[in-house]
Amino acid sequence: VPTRARRAVLALLVAACSGGSSGDLPAGYTPFFSPADHAMRRTVPGEPVRRGETAERYELRDGDCGGSDCGAPRYRAEIRETAPKARLNSDSWYGWSFRNETIPGFSADNALRVVVGQWKLPGETPAAIRFVQTGSGEATGRGCDPAVCSSSARSSADVAVQLPDIAASRNWGAAQNGGHVCRLFDMTETRGRWVDIVMNTNFATSEAGYLRIWVDGALRCDYRGQIVATQPGGASAPEHRRGIFASYTERWNRSFPDRPKPTLIAYYDEFRFSTASGEVDTRALEAAGQPPLD
Repeated sequence: VPTRARRAVLALLVAACSGGSSGDLPAGYTPFFSPADHAMRRTVPGEPVRRGETAERYELRDGDCGGSDCGAPRYRAEIRETAPKARLNSDSWYGWSFRNETIPGFSADNALRVVVGQWKLPGETPAAIRFVQTGSGEATGRGCDPAVCSSSARSSADVAVQLPDIAASRNWGAAQNGGHVCRLFDMTETRGRWVDIVMNTNFATSEAGYLRIWVDGALRCDYRGQIVATQPGGASAPEHRRGIFASYTERWNRSFPDRPKPTLIAYYDEFRFSTASGEVDTRALEAAGQPPLD
């Protein structure tokens, strides 16, 4: 076996045995209710990377709960910002690459409501923005108020953008697609390849809000309207969370009471925040020959 291949195999074995470490965490983030060693770590040679030397690898196994998740129908392999950079009513740009490795498609009867990115204010308030995987045939966007849903809300892609805080505060129902304002991409169709995402929003507390999202260079969301309804204690900095969050397990438990939930693995790379658009777009930075973010 070539020396390079031996090193790659050895590195994978070490990672599998030792799990993650605090040195694996990106600056300004901490684990959130994710005590398992395998929840998040840096990749090793032989594993997928979008650009540069390493990426973030997340793994969620059945029963991987921590904190209050253990008494609720949810569990996660997720990290959260400790010092959020974004501010309410302020222009913010995010760019990153996401790769689904093992997350399957779900039906509306067994969906785990897998969240692969969210922004929320402190406390128990609902997330302001979240990327959530819906079950097939769920929140289809048919008949949704066009002032709420973009045309992409009616696509078949199962990863949707949802605005839970506004949806809860305004009691949005079927006429507003449950707050699923756009659809971005399909987990099954994109499995095993990188998806490049750019998001621009102002986290508005008024109707002057906007949320635009590009997937692989194509505009997939163009929502206009309020985004944040609840500000606990006057909080003004929405924190970002990423990883894999199985946010609701009751459907699976009812459908398959004796079947373990699948192990979910996903990768993130090149995660950037800025107040300028040209500083976060993975594809544009790559084309311009800018260095990767490791």
